[in-house]
Amino acid sequence: MNSSSLQFLGLVKKAGAIVYGDALIEAIRNKKVYLVLLSDRASERTQKQIKDKCAFYQIRLYDNIPAEHFTDIKGKSVAAIGIDNQRMASKIVRDEKR
Repeated sequence: MNSSSLQFLGLVKKAGAIVYGDALIEAIRNKKVYLVLLSDRASERTQKQIKDKCAFYQIRLYDNIPAEHFTDIKGKSVAAIGIDNQRMASKIVRDEKR
């Protein structure tokens, strides 16, 4: 991911448009997230689970994102995050295509 997309993640966090943890798998199943970002430090099991779910439910996935960009609201590290705001997800995708 480029630096402008990573900086935009801070705004996405403040907007409360991030889903993570067990709620992320459920949100993927229900197609309530538009983009999933997978950390480079996620375990092999987590990577496989997230990648398989995103492929099956046709959710866009970016993987190998530096782990320091993956902290939840409480400051804990998470393996993957989903963005549940379509416009914010679209902006990240557009920035990546540039």
